[in-house]
Amino acid sequence: MSRVKRREDIFYRLFREYGEKVLATTEIYQKIFSNDYPNTRTLISSMKDYENVCDDQAKRIFMELGNSFITPFDREDISVLVKRIDDIVDYMEAAASRMDLFAVEEMRPEAVRLAEITAQAVGELAKILDRLSNFKKDPTVMELALGVDVIEDEGDAVYKNALADLFRGDVGTLEIMKWSRVLDRMELALNACEHACDIVQGVVMKNA
Repeated sequence: MSRVKRREDIFYRLFREYGEKVLATTEIYQKIFSNDYPNTRTLISSMKDYENVCDDQAKRIFMELGNSFITPFDREDISVLVKRIDDIVDYMEAAASRMDLFAVEEMRPEAVRLAEITAQAVGELAKILDRLSNFKKDPTVMELALGVDVIEDEGDAVYKNALADLFRGDVGTLEIMKWSRVLDRMELALNACEHACDIVQGVVMKNA
C-alpha cells in the first residue's frame, strides 16, 4: 500500500468512527425526546458524556489534519465537515439540557417527531461517512446526501407547525418560552445534518 493511500485511509477511518459516535449520541437523544418522557429525563446528563466522546473524535481528525501533507480531499472541506458534524451533537446536547434546565414536565409530539427525523438524517449521514472512501466512484454517497435535504425539509415543516401550535394553543407564556428555545435547538441540530451533507455534495462535485 502506498504512503498516499495510507494517509487517506486514516482520514476515512476517523470519519467512519465519527459517524458511529454521532449515531450513538443520536440514539440517546431520541430516547430522551420520546413519549416515555419524563421517565427518560435521567438520560439527559449522559448527553454531555456522548458530546465529549464526539469532541475527542473531532480533535483526532483536526490533529491528523495538522500533521498531514496528504489529505483525501480539500483540507478546508475536511475542516468544515468536522465542524458541521460537531454542530449536530452540540445542538442535540443543548436541546436535551434545556429540558432539564427549564424543568419541562411534559413532552410535545412535535419534539418527538423532530427527534425521529434527526435520527433518520444522522443515520443517513453515518452511511455517507462509511462510504466516503469511495465517494469518487460510488453514486450512493451523493444520493444519500441529497436525500438528507428532503429529510430536513420535512423537519422544517414540523418545526414551523410546532411553533404555530404553541402560539395558537392554550399554553402559558412560560411554557411557550421554554419550548421555543428547546425546539429552536432541535431545529438547528437537524439543519446541521443538512449542512454537513452539503459539504459532502460539494466534495463530490469538485472531484467529479
